Amino acid sequence: MDQRCNRILTLMIAAALFAVSGCTTTPPPTFYQLEIPASTQLSGLERGVAIGVGPVNMATYLDRSQIVTRAEAHKLQLSEANVWAEPLKESITRIIGVNLSNMLQTTRVFKYPLRNRAILLAYRISLDIPRFDGKLGGDVQLVARWTLYKDRGEKALLTRVSVINEATGGDGYERLISAQNRALQALSREIANAIKEAQ
Repeated sequence: MDQRCNRILTLMIAAALFAVSGCTTTPPPTFYQLEIPASTQLSGLERGVAIGVGPVNMATYLDRSQIVTRAEAHKLQLSEANVWAEPLKESITRIIGVNLSNMLQTTRVFKYPLRNRAILLAYRISLDIPRFDGKLGGDVQLVARWTLYKDRGEKALLTRVSVINEATGGDGYERLISAQNRALQALSREIANAIKEAQ
């Protein structure tokens, strides 16, 4: 009789725990994407200077799905509730490519290394990003060391370090990511100006 009572009690406790866990399920995360729209003026036939973007390397702490924010100078926060919809490295490569396309009025911007080796590049950009984060309600900081190459060669025309700060203008992840978009746009503008000077 005692064994039967123990079994019933165990089943009741398990059922209660299951019911409680079912009531406290965590909501699904919110997915974000860095996004700058392509210019509609660039539709039609391919034209403009051929540029390769890549490789893009970034700090390991950024290479994750969770959005990273800075609580203090040496303290980071990783949000499980706010995540990237795609790998951040892929987003950065794509956004810089779109920005350069808009700024230089060219449809011939490609991710490097190239899939099609027949494409003849005029310039190539490689980037190392040791920092790209921000404080909610504070500033976003982008630090990038980038190198401009002629053609596909390994001889650098120039290497620069860009440190870009953008105010979020308010709390929340949407404002943070808008500021990150503006920071990437500012970096792209520096790269575009360097390409213009090299032509």
